[in-house]
Amino acid sequence: MKPLSGELSRPPSDLGEPQDLEPVVHRDRESTVEAWEGEWRGRLLARWRKVIGQSSFRGFDRVAEVVDDFDAPDFHGTLLLQPTGPEQRQQVLLMEPRDPVVLPRPVAVVPYYHPDLMAGFDLERREPIRERTNVQFGRHLVQQGYVVACMEAFPYNTVPEPESNAGFAWWEAASDRLLADNPRWTGIGKLVHDTSRVVDLLLEQPEVDRGRVLAISHSLGGKMAFYTAAFDERIAACITSDFGIGMSFTNWEAPWYFGDQINEPGFALNGHQALALIAPRSFLMIAGEADRPESWQHILQAQRIYRLYGREHAAGGFMHMTGHQPTEESIRVAYRWLDEQFDLPDRRWCSDV
Repeated sequence: MKPLSGELSRPPSDLGEPQDLEPVVHRDRESTVEAWEGEWRGRLLARWRKVIGQSSFRGFDRVAEVVDDFDAPDFHGTLLLQPTGPEQRQQVLLMEPRDPVVLPRPVAVVPYYHPDLMAGFDLERREPIRERTNVQFGRHLVQQGYVVACMEAFPYNTVPEPESNAGFAWWEAASDRLLADNPRWTGIGKLVHDTSRVVDLLLEQPEVDRGRVLAISHSLGGKMAFYTAAFDERIAACITSDFGIGMSFTNWEAPWYFGDQINEPGFALNGHQALALIAPRSFLMIAGEADRPESWQHILQAQRIYRLYGREHAAGGFMHMTGHQPTEESIRVAYRWLDEQFDLPDRRWCSDV
C-alpha cells in the first residue's frame, strides 16, 4: 500500500486567509539541528513555560487507587483514581487488549471530558456506547493492541457540580478554584500536567513500548493531547481532531485554557510554535471546522523545523471539512498514518468505526 506520510504532509492549494504568524526562528538562525537544539528551542520553550505557568504545589503521593477491575467486550478494564496533586485525583480507565498484536505493546493516552465516550463504554451502566463511534479512539486502539488510558478533564474532579450548571458553569467554577490555589498557573498548564500523569501511569504497565507513546483525542481532548506533546517528550506521536490550532480559531482565551493573556498587546505565541516543540516527533491534524485551511499555515511554519531533521513528512493533516466531528474516512486514514509512523503492520479492527 502506498505510504501516506508524504501525501498528508502536503498542504492544500487554498490556505485561506493569511495568518500573521511570528516565525519560529529567523531564517538565518535555523540552518542546523545543533543551532535549533542548542539555543533556539530552549528560548522558545522558556517563552511557553512563562505563558503556561507553574503550580504552587510540589511533591504529592502519586500512587493510584484501583476502584474496579472488569472485563468488557473489547478490553480488560481497570478503573483508577490517580492523584494529580496534594488534594485531587482524576478518574482514569486503563484498557488492556485481550490479545496483544505486538510485544512490547504500544500505548495511548486519550484525554477528554470523561473516559466513557473515548472508551466507547458507559462506566456507570457497564455497557458499550453505540453513539458517536467515530471518536471512540480508546476502543479503536485497544482493538489494535494498544494499552490505552482514557482520562477525565480537571473540572470534574476539582469542585462539585454547580446547582445551575448551564453552559460552562462547571468549568468556570473549577478554574476559579484552580487559579485561587495556584495563582501562577493556567488552566492549560493543569490540563497538560494531568495528562502527563497518565503517561506516567501507562509507562508503569508491564511489557509496554516506551518508544511508541501516542497522545490522541478530539476537540477539548485534542487541545490537551497537542500541548502535552509539546511539553512531554515521551510522547512519540500526536493525533488531534479539530482542536483549533490557531489562537483565534477557538476559545483559547477561556480561563480553563490560557486566559486573557493571549489578548494582551504583544502576545505573539501561537500554535505553530508549540508544534515546533513537538518536532521531530510525529503529528497529524484531522481538520473539520475549528481547524480549517488556515491551520495549514501553522503546519507549514513548523515544518521548517521538521525539515532540519529530514522529517518534514512527519507533520501533516487530513482535511475532511464536514464539521466538528471526524469522519470514518479521516479516522481510518489517521490509523494507517500512525502505523507508518510507528513502523507497525497495517492493522484492522473488527468493529464499526
